Amino acid sequence: MSSKLALVVDDSRMARHVLGKMLKEQGIDVDSVESGEEALGYLCDKKPSMIFMDHTMPGMDGFQCLRAIKNDPHTAMIPIIMYTSKEGEVYESQARALGAADVLPKTLKPLTLARVLEEQNLLPGQSAPNSSPANDVVIVDDEPDFEPEPIPTAADSDASAESKADNSELIALEKRVESLTEQLSSIGAQEPPPKREQPWLLYGGIGFAVILIAWLALKNNQLSKEVNTLQVGRMIEPEETRFQNSQNTSLDRESEREEAPEPEAEAIATETEAAESTGESIRQNRRFYESIEWALNEDGQFPWDEKPFGDRLAKTLTKLADNLASVDFVGEINIKSHLGRFCLETLPTTGEPTLPDDGSTLGDCEILRFNDDLAETIGTLQSQGFERFLSAFEAEYGDKVELTLSTAADSKPISRYPRPDSDMAAEKWNKIAARNQRIEISIEPY
Repeated sequence: MSSKLALVVDDSRMARHVLGKMLKEQGIDVDSVESGEEALGYLCDKKPSMIFMDHTMPGMDGFQCLRAIKNDPHTAMIPIIMYTSKEGEVYESQARALGAADVLPKTLKPLTLARVLEEQNLLPGQSAPNSSPANDVVIVDDEPDFEPEPIPTAADSDASAESKADNSELIALEKRVESLTEQLSSIGAQEPPPKREQPWLLYGGIGFAVILIAWLALKNNQLSKEVNTLQVGRMIEPEETRFQNSQNTSLDRESEREEAPEPEAEAIATETEAAESTGESIRQNRRFYESIEWALNEDGQFPWDEKPFGDRLAKTLTKLADNLASVDFVGEINIKSHLGRFCLETLPTTGEPTLPDDGSTLGDCEILRFNDDLAETIGTLQSQGFERFLSAFEAEYGDKVELTLSTAADSKPISRYPRPDSDMAAEKWNKIAARNQRIEISIEPY
């Protein structure tokens, strides 16, 4: 399998890390720089298979760097994909006019990235796109000594090339489907890395949620039976009263008419009590849902370098939805990500961010700051397994159970950060950030 190398050009360290991780998941090697000027210097010594270019950067912006690369004959044929928060048809048209192969949003999903890489023949194992147009010249003698073979026409050449391209794309697509299928089938078999995940807490939370939902179903059935019994008893009672009155008294029709409002009063009382019982049932259901939410959210933390909407969350939501559907739940499940402000240092060898070593202080690392674009990018990242889960979920539950995804970024921490002090232990700070890096689930019945 041929190796591929991508150059990521972005002034945001976290943006470089996020995109680089997604590319590595596709089997692509990654180098990164933080400015257009550095990218041009890098290209003097190396020739990557592709370039991912941010637009807004200090100094040379993305379009200026794109134009410079395309004007250099040594780098002009390198596919450049704009990876930016800029959007709209006008921007995309400008990018393509300058030579960009595609434009991708910062809120990029892994399957979208895989599709674009495949379309551009940039996945490992795919042949690189033609680096130069065909300029072949065929010379034919005016009076040949032999019967010449028919010269292919431009239409024949185009048809042949199109057929080969179709076959090549079909074979590559089949290989990619097989690869994605193998990744999906291995999701359940992957063991969590040490010190990151605590499966017993996860499955304990899920088990507790299952027990609560089963209890909810039982209580609902009991309440329904009590309400039905109450309604039947109340409706029968006035009939028995009228029968006893007719046997034991000799009241005239005026007396009966005077007593007629009594069953109506009984019926009103019955309806009132039934409504009160229903209201109490709803209140109990709300308390049960809140208990389920609490059980799930107790183990909602995820590591700093994992996607918020990942495979582990997909398994939890699958189990939750199955149990809610078993009690005929109709409503909405809201999933919101919260990000922690970790203090990270940069590895000198790769430029990748990482947690600092024990004994480090805040002066040895840099605290993450989230602007709107970065928060939306990191806070809504999904794994490939989670994307497949969403498609399967919608097909199975339709409008009965709806999922909504959002991010609060770092705006609502559950643990307050202390005042930053350069002498403060980085480990203490990052423990607070780890508690704030979490998924919050809420259940809203219709």
